[in-house]
Amino acid sequence: MKKLTIGILSSLLSVSALFANAAELRQNHPEFHVVQPGDTLWDISETFLQSPWLWPEIWHVNDQVDNPHLIFPGDIISLVYIDGKPRLTKSDRYPDGTVKLQPKARILTADQAISTLPLDAIAPFLTSAQVVSEQELDASPYVVGSDSDRLLAAQANKVYVRGILDETAQKYTFFRKGDLYVDPETEEVLGIEAIHIAEGQKIQPGDPAVMLLKKSVQELRRGDRALPTNEEQLRPVYFPHSPTTFAGGQIISVYGGVEQIGQYDVVVINRGEREQMEIGHVLSIYRRGETIVDEVATQRRKDDDDVSTWDKFSEAVTNSKQHVTLPDELAGRLMIFRTFEKVSLGLVLKAEKTIHVLDKVKMPH
Repeated sequence: MKKLTIGILSSLLSVSALFANAAELRQNHPEFHVVQPGDTLWDISETFLQSPWLWPEIWHVNDQVDNPHLIFPGDIISLVYIDGKPRLTKSDRYPDGTVKLQPKARILTADQAISTLPLDAIAPFLTSAQVVSEQELDASPYVVGSDSDRLLAAQANKVYVRGILDETAQKYTFFRKGDLYVDPETEEVLGIEAIHIAEGQKIQPGDPAVMLLKKSVQELRRGDRALPTNEEQLRPVYFPHSPTTFAGGQIISVYGGVEQIGQYDVVVINRGEREQMEIGHVLSIYRRGETIVDEVATQRRKDDDDVSTWDKFSEAVTNSKQHVTLPDELAGRLMIFRTFEKVSLGLVLKAEKTIHVLDKVKMPH
């Protein structure tokens, strides 16, 4: 997969009006930042701003600097004030007027520009992650055999695939049926996880078609399915922004089999294109408020003859115990980087508290 790059494009300025909240500077913000290898645009924005996804509001293009829309290691990002308003700009000098010296010519390509977020964390999911319906699974092409003497096939093996209807597709992703994604509130089936097994190239059409396995993470079996590799969401630009409206959702799964979700983990939420989720949407993660026994209210209920009085202060009564649900707590932030019809994949950019499956996602805060 070709290396993804990111530029801060001038088009960001034209869409900044979409943000309802003004970008606020951090109290301890620096006056400038020298870009380091490994930096991301998100990290740099978070250094200056309380809400890093609002950076387009204060980004200022300096036309006197070469490639003002690309940021490279060694560049200076300065905080300046224009008409009394704070602006971030790429500069060739430090705020005190000292010029950054370049003793020799530096030739940089767009591939060397810093990314919005750590692409190595999401790269494996950009083409390999799939969510399919039962109907899509049943209708998808399938492996009937291989040139291996065994029942399993791996990288560099040829496999034979039946059921290919799209003769134009050349790259394929092989997968195996995984768990159902189910909405925790409505119990609607949102899709089926397609477990990534391998990638291949069609080298001979027909029924069955012949494919050469280019890369495999597990050995391929007869009956495993194949889909044309989806490269539509391989975007060179990830533009973090707040949804216009969002009714809320939940984390329903996490990749990697972890129980406690942290920074740079990839999660699945129960909202997708059907709910107008977009690549780049930033959401806040809230840890679900725990439901606990209110010991004081429980004792009062036992002591009070008029039980109905205490029913007004409690929504749940189990074995005469009074329960109370604690408020949801802000736990982190994620950005959507891949969408399907009913679910989306998000990268956890910040985890202030431990995050779990079934925690809530809301409008960014």
